[in-house]
Amino acid sequence: MSDRYCIRGCTVRGEHYAACPHSEQDYSGPTVCMGCVQVEARDAVLLCESCYRRLRRHLEDAADLVGHLRSIADPTKAAAYDRVRVQSSSIEIPAPVAADLIDASNDITTTLNMWANHVAGEDRPGAGLPAGVMADAAHHIVQLAVDVILEDLDALANDSHQIGALCDGVVVVNGGAPEVWTVADAAVRWPLEDSPRWAHAACPKCDLMAVRVQPGRNGRPARYRCSTEGCDWEANSNDDGGLWASVFAEPAPAEVRPHDPRWLTLVDAARLVERTTGTVRRWVQQNLLEPQLGRYWQDDVLAVAALKKGEAA
Repeated sequence: MSDRYCIRGCTVRGEHYAACPHSEQDYSGPTVCMGCVQVEARDAVLLCESCYRRLRRHLEDAADLVGHLRSIADPTKAAAYDRVRVQSSSIEIPAPVAADLIDASNDITTTLNMWANHVAGEDRPGAGLPAGVMADAAHHIVQLAVDVILEDLDALANDSHQIGALCDGVVVVNGGAPEVWTVADAAVRWPLEDSPRWAHAACPKCDLMAVRVQPGRNGRPARYRCSTEGCDWEANSNDDGGLWASVFAEPAPAEVRPHDPRWLTLVDAARLVERTTGTVRRWVQQNLLEPQLGRYWQDDVLAVAALKKGEAA
């Protein structure tokens, strides 16, 4: 058993140490323990599998998210209305935009640029977005920083002095209007518009058919997340040697074969041997004919008709 546990203090829901005083069935105090057994860390890092994959997912989404925020608030036509009241006699009044949109995109960019500079060995603060930057340019700026961080993510995640701070700036959800926006804060407030589908296989952790498949964007791998309450399983199509890409692949469409004219309808079968439809049905009841999806094989119909003709002779 590993002696390394998730540095963020993750625990296994419903599992308790023997000495846990708040897990007994008759305990009715205000602080019921939901689980105190620590979750083991992922190999070579100080985060559990769930925290590591959540951190990676938010980093991969950061550029798309900042571009999304800038597209909502066109900085060339909008002004923050909840910060300073502006009076103008101009007929052309800028469209109002919540300051949170501007703050969130700028905070995320500043945080990620700071970490990219740190990984690159540059001792300087992170820069925010230039004034008036458009969505595509903002996406490019953030993506450059993200690529640097992801390249060194495992090393960062194995450093106890750094990984906590990185998670605080990326995956922590503060709620409301935080003083400094994280990627997760913005993702909750302004989620990216995606088209996930339900997987055709069960979650490997809770064994329920509750996995949502998120197609990959901009060359990123597809993602798989369980939506069951209390189950935090998630992975992407590159994890575990591509295992989940095959497990959650869309089933191949049923093969559509061209119709073979030798498969006859009931009416056509009766017409072929100059009998009534009732006669053909009786042949089926006598197990002389075996229809397939309501169709009758031409050679079988002719053979039964010849048999009956012989019997009559």
